[in-house]
Amino acid sequence: MRTSYKIWLPVAAGAALFCAGFAVASMHSANLAGETKVLYSLDARENDREIIKLIDGAKQFAYFAVYTFTKKNIADALVAAKSRGIDVRGITDRDEAATDYEKPILAELSAAGIPVETQTHPDGIMHIKALVTDKAYAIGSYNWTSSATVANDEILEIGTDETLRQEYLAIIEKVIAANAATSTGAAASAAAPPVSISFSEAGNYIGRMASVSGVPVNIYTSSGGTVFFDYCTNYKSCPFSVVIFADDAKKFKNIAEYTDVPITVTGMITSYGGKAEINVSDPGQIGENSGG
Repeated sequence: MRTSYKIWLPVAAGAALFCAGFAVASMHSANLAGETKVLYSLDARENDREIIKLIDGAKQFAYFAVYTFTKKNIADALVAAKSRGIDVRGITDRDEAATDYEKPILAELSAAGIPVETQTHPDGIMHIKALVTDKAYAIGSYNWTSSATVANDEILEIGTDETLRQEYLAIIEKVIAANAATSTGAAASAAAPPVSISFSEAGNYIGRMASVSGVPVNIYTSSGGTVFFDYCTNYKSCPFSVVIFADDAKKFKNIAEYTDVPITVTGMITSYGGKAEINVSDPGQIGENSGG
């Protein structure tokens, strides 16, 4: 039986951290697989190098959401990743994107064909500071700026726990997709529309936008409300599935209606447990395919 998790952010292994006058004890939960470490910015003053290590280690994709982005060495690492065939994309805050100090970074990324969205909703700010690759994640208070690297009290958590990586990936994908009309790399996005493939081919397109056709033979809802579309009788050996998290499942009137119906699901193909999947957050991502 499959299980779905709603997880609080972990506090990771070991030592006491001091930030803004408070002692923060960190301990990695024994229930989480993988490695996790928490870095305090002023201990080594090289959180940027940690971010670059994750980007350099990506094999398929690197997606980011950052409120303020001015570190050129991180931008250079993203461009280098793009040049070696890694799918790179991200989102930043609308007001920050319009500043003189962030414009050069966005221009560099755009010139390399890296789409960077800016938020479209009128209220609040895009305040996430996170990076997710196919191997690991980084998240915390750390903006990608010089002051955050060498002067501010910041925390950066880096981990390889697969459940957490998938949770953060789903959020970043959701935020990017919700703001996709404002891409600074619009020309690059327009030049590479979603590929149309069968679900059996999805594993060849990890990190790509795709419209995946197939017939779900079963739709399963976990005890936590997460929905899974199974395209094979034995889901464990199936090369592809669709996942709709509980909060997003509420947007659908009748998810069961897609059972045994030829459909096309459009979204970013990611990898979980060695298999391809698309996280669906909006009913508009699913369309009936009369062609079967």
